[in-house]
Amino acid sequence: MSSARSERPRRGAWRWLALGIAVGLSFWALRWDLSHLATADGWAAAWTRVHAFAAAFTPPDLSAPTLGLAWRLAMETLAIALLGVGVGLVFAYPLAALASDAVLDDGAARGGGRAVVREASRLLLDTLRGVPDFAWALVLLTIFGPTAVTAALAIAVNVTGILGKILSELYDGAARQQSDALRGCGANRLQVLLYGIQPIAGRGILSFVLMRFECAVRNASVIGAVCGGGLGGAILQELGYDNKQRAVTMLLAALALTVGADLASNAVRRLLRRERTSTLPQARHRRQLVALGLVSALALSLYQLWTPIAGLGDELARLDLRFLREHYGQLLLPDLGVETLIDALRGAVVPLALAVLATTAACALAACMAWSGSTTFQLYSQRFLPERAGAWRRLRRGALVGVTRLGATILRGVPEVAWVWMLSLFFLTGVEAAVGAMLLHSAGILARVFTETIDNVPYQQLEHAGAPRRSAAFVYGALPRSRTEWRSYALFQFESNVRAGVVLGIVGVGGIGYLFRSSLANGAMGRASTFLLTTVVLTVTIDRISRRLQRGPRC
Repeated sequence: MSSARSERPRRGAWRWLALGIAVGLSFWALRWDLSHLATADGWAAAWTRVHAFAAAFTPPDLSAPTLGLAWRLAMETLAIALLGVGVGLVFAYPLAALASDAVLDDGAARGGGRAVVREASRLLLDTLRGVPDFAWALVLLTIFGPTAVTAALAIAVNVTGILGKILSELYDGAARQQSDALRGCGANRLQVLLYGIQPIAGRGILSFVLMRFECAVRNASVIGAVCGGGLGGAILQELGYDNKQRAVTMLLAALALTVGADLASNAVRRLLRRERTSTLPQARHRRQLVALGLVSALALSLYQLWTPIAGLGDELARLDLRFLREHYGQLLLPDLGVETLIDALRGAVVPLALAVLATTAACALAACMAWSGSTTFQLYSQRFLPERAGAWRRLRRGALVGVTRLGATILRGVPEVAWVWMLSLFFLTGVEAAVGAMLLHSAGILARVFTETIDNVPYQQLEHAGAPRRSAAFVYGALPRSRTEWRSYALFQFESNVRAGVVLGIVGVGGIGYLFRSSLANGAMGRASTFLLTTVVLTVTIDRISRRLQRGPRC
């Protein structure tokens, strides 16, 4: 026992040292250019650009036709996200089952066939997840054309990989007593999954599906700029016509949509959390209401996108299958030349370095926001500390919680591409704007899950910490009990930021994303295949390392 306790600080020190080295190497690997801010004139020019941008985009166009168009496009964007997540979830379930040890295990000796099926399924999920949805949109654009269906399919392919991986981990992390009892009674694998594993993992699955839905709403706005659907396509079109007032209206609509999706998913979470204090019929009734709402939302999404869905057959009929086989078949034949491999390795450094810097800084910022946004420490500290806050102090703390949570919602509500666009006015287009964009967006996401983790710590455990002040109780009581979950969320966000770094490269920041898009545009399909394969290898490597660094499933 004592040796195990002495080993923990040693492992923690090595992890902090490795993180410091990674941050230092990331700073060194990226090409920083702040020369335009080295003089007073440079600062003045940067602020002039920001002021001109703000002046050009104000006031927004609030006329009735523009608001009506924004509403229609917002509903189309929402439908794209819902349909993408719905289709992705349908395909993720069987792949997750085939990738799960808990499902494939039938109580007999482990065989080679099951290992092959499991590893093949995991590799497929890694491939689907490793290629960002933005890159899938570029590939599918040639096949299905610039429609909302293309955007929904791009999201669905990526979501299949993400949800399939998480579901398989949740299945493997579920308690085995119930599933083992069913196997002992002669139940087959499907029955064990439906009645022994799924009920236990269901809450975590729903929580993560809601989180992916929020991300899909943000991504749908970005992918629309490529596929021509929803608010993303409208923003790009209005900017092309120099209608900046209408463009800012569409931007505000996109922000309102992402915030609304965030609030709606929170409402669903709160509704289901009340099951713990409800009777069995009440809990069943709430779950039925949620299921009915989800089915209704998917039906409305199909209705909203029925026109492009109905025209999908005509688009496919016009396809030249021979051209597709010759053109995209080359994606299965990567260029393994020395020059291409060196370019792939150099290009992979950019998203990795961006993700390391942005995730590290975002974790620090999110930890501070978890303190200021925690209802436990700002509003209910008297339940575990001997303090009595007056009415004015409670009002100030409540305002701090509200401002912090609203700020986090805005940070995660604006996609990384939009943050890059705004930050580039000051920093110009480059790694500075990219790191800042990923930092702000990641901080908004992590602040939410970090705060939820802190607020889920029982008051009794905080009281037993024996801290005299709120800050001490936070550091010595809440943080040690939230450390494992925080590390889990941070690792998953790092993997997401690597994919975001690829997407930012596609839109012009550089790195392997830029190499992939330029190769695709120039018809160099072998090189494009190599760059896609590199992103998949990055995802697989990060996934395997993160599995070793943490215990239990990520959710």
